[in-house]
Amino acid sequence: SKLARTKDGIAVELMANIELPSDARDALEAGADGIGLFRTEFQFLVSATLPARERQTRLYKDVLEAAGNKPVIFRTVDIGGDKVLPYLRQPKEENPALGWRSIRMALDRPALLRLQLRALMMASEGQPMKIMFPMIADVEEYKRAVEVVELEKQHLLKRGHKLPTPLKLGAMIEIPAAALSLQLFLKYFDFLSIGTNDLIQYTLAIDRADESVAHLYDPLHPAVLRLVADTIAECRAQGKDVSVCGEMAGDV
Repeated sequence: SKLARTKDGIAVELMANIELPSDARDALEAGADGIGLFRTEFQFLVSATLPARERQTRLYKDVLEAAGNKPVIFRTVDIGGDKVLPYLRQPKEENPALGWRSIRMALDRPALLRLQLRALMMASEGQPMKIMFPMIADVEEYKRAVEVVELEKQHLLKRGHKLPTPLKLGAMIEIPAAALSLQLFLKYFDFLSIGTNDLIQYTLAIDRADESVAHLYDPLHPAVLRLVADTIAECRAQGKDVSVCGEMAGDV
């Protein structure tokens, strides 16, 4: 496979966003450098009940095996908004994109998050692992998520399980508030991923699924480019890995 380069000669790691272990195999065969985002919520959406820990662990192991020695970033469950779980009581919201979704929902349902983190860390079997939290707007949310990780680490150690070594924790930058206050909390993260779909939606106040305004959805709007550029520059300055995902990242 060829190395991906920009027109001005800069090498770029090209990774894939996936939902199934078979997607990982297909992406790597096509020349991907790894899995930039495994959407863990797919299994929750297709199940009639909350997936058991054993089932989740098996899925995450399958993804790691399919990726071989290539990196995989697991995003914790990102549901709510347009993704509704039949077995989880979710409020009916006038504006779900701005409501109880993603990390907000996960922190309010810590048992669900703990179960997922336990399954992920058990799947690593002591190998390196990257876990990323979606829709972080405030450093306090991230600290609360890290507390849940620490609880699960202690739980697993007491039962003789190996922890991921190293375990890297990251966040999605999807909310303008996070991009604008990056200097304050970048020290807490090992890596970042810029989720451009939501970042554009929130920056321009445009629902891209709404046909009456979808034509105004502009990935090249100067405000969007500024947030992306500043986030990348700040990560570089602090020596942190950063990736860009969303439709914008897949547009040659």
